[in-house]
Amino acid sequence: MTNGRAKGKSFEREVANVIKDRTGFDVKRNLMQTAEGGHDLLGVPGFAIECKRYASVKHGDLVKFWGQTVRQARAIGQAPCLIVKGDRQPIRVYVVWTGLLGMGAYDWDDFHCAAGISIDLFCAILTDGVDAPADD
Repeated sequence: MTNGRAKGKSFEREVANVIKDRTGFDVKRNLMQTAEGGHDLLGVPGFAIECKRYASVKHGDLVKFWGQTVRQARAIGQAPCLIVKGDRQPIRVYVVWTGLLGMGAYDWDDFHCAAGISIDLFCAILTDGVDAPADD
């Protein structure tokens, strides 16, 4: 296994553990991703999660990664979620910004319609979204 692949697998495990610890979801690596294609993590309701760990992440890289994430999400009917980390950088999570849905500008393929948030906020949204009480 190359160093890059090992780094990627390690990052997938790290992200799975963070989400699992903060949300209680049974998050696991998708061990069939290489053989069958598809997203990296299983167990987060509604999301197809792709993880990328590189020394340096440029805007063009994010656009390319987002395209892959969207294709995989569409294939299984879930929302795209891209989780990225560069060396000496915090983990960033990119998700569709649903505030654009009613504005006619929404396009999953356009990376500029994604919001970049912290892993902490992503986990809080997951927890609040699942456990939110119904409005009376």
